[in-house]
Order: sequence, then C-alpha cells, then structure tokens
Amino acid sequence: MENNTFNKVRIAGLVVNEIEDMAPKMYPYVEFVKNEDESKGKYSITQLSGEALEIHEVLLPKYQKWYACVLELLQKYYPEKADEFTAAYENAIPYVTLECKPRIPNNHKMQFEFIKYLTAQKTILSHLFSRIASMEITESEPHVESTDVEITSEEIPLEMKVLLFEQTIKPILDEEIQNFRDKMAQEKCTLKEASDLSEEIIASNAADIEQVRSKCDRLVQICQEDELCAENIKQLTPLFNIISRL
Repeated sequence: MENNTFNKVRIAGLVVNEIEDMAPKMYPYVEFVKNEDESKGKYSITQLSGEALEIHEVLLPKYQKWYACVLELLQKYYPEKADEFTAAYENAIPYVTLECKPRIPNNHKMQFEFIKYLTAQKTILSHLFSRIASMEITESEPHVESTDVEITSEEIPLEMKVLLFEQTIKPILDEEIQNFRDKMAQEKCTLKEASDLSEEIIASNAADIEQVRSKCDRLVQICQEDELCAENIKQLTPLFNIISRL
C-alpha cells in the first residue's frame, strides 16, 4: 500500500473526531420557529448567527469533504460497505445542513441524531481500516489521487496520533494478536516468550505508542527463533508496518 492511501485513512480518522467535537459546540445554539404552514414541517430552524454560524461554516464543508474522501476509499477497498456508509450520510446530512424539519424544537435531539449516524460511519471507517491493515502491502498498488480531505507532510501532533491509535488501531491490533496467540496454542507452539509478549502487547497502554511499537518489534524478533511462530507472525506484518509509520 502506498503512503498516499495510508495517509488518507489516517487523516480521515482524525477529521471525523474533529467533526464529532464540533457538534456540541453548535447544536446548543440552534433555535426553532413554528411553521404556520405545517405541510412544510412543524418547525423550521432559524438562521444561525455569531459563534454557531462560524462553527457551521466549518462543520458543513468539512463533513461533506470527509464523506467524499472516505466513500472513494470504500469504493476502492471495501465496496460492500459503500452503500451503508452513504445511507448513514444521507440520514445525517439534513442535521448538518439544518434543512431538516423537526417535529419538536429540541436541539439536543438534533445533536443526538447526527452523532448516531456519524457513529455508524465511524464504525464503517474502522472496518475499512481493518481491511486495509490486513491487505498485503505491495509496491504495485495503483496511485490514488488526493481528494478533498487535505493530506500534508507536516508532523501530526502527538495527541492526535494517540487518539487515532487508541480508537482505531489498538482494538484491531489486540484482536489480531489474540488470534495469533490462539493459533499458536492450537498448533502447540512451545515458544512461551512469544505468548507472554503477546499478552503484554494486548495489556499495553494505547497512549504509549512507542512502547507498543517496541513490543511488536520484539515479538517479530522472538518469532524468528521458531519456524511455526515465524510463519504465523507474517499475518501481522501489514498491521505492524502501519504502526511503524505512525
């Protein structure tokens, strides 16, 4: 996999958290007016102003661009999830454009509905990451042009890397390491040090990326001492490579 694709997924994971953080800063300011003609809906949303308007002017294009970028990746790498992702977007977008016609004047419910659909999309993004992480990394992957979610060469702040690692990568790593341990046990591998270190990786603090990376590197080294272990650890190579690039 080329860095371009990996960076897109990495940035998408960060951007969706930014979008989620904006919601509680905007929706409390949303106000409603009762429609005289209820055929247009019982209530409409009044025009935003001040801080709420500023947040909305950032949130709406950011969400639309994020959706377009992730959808492109899904269509290429996980097409069976693309329709589900689009359906969640179509349900969520009226709560971002504020063109929905609520039955009750409740901005908390609006926020809840948006976050509900956004969470569904985040779950699909995690599935996409899992799919990409399990792919064989080759130099022959077609180049994917950058789209609307910006990818820069600047170093991502540590706290954002930690957030991405905790929410997206570590759960997948833990699951794959556990699968590795189970398979080693089934095949009666006697390399106890590898089993113990695998358990340590699962128990590691996700906030300490360097420690997790170091333990993963050590596990690879240890597995070279046993033919069975060396063969099974190959399945984790794509994920280890991704962690090494954080």
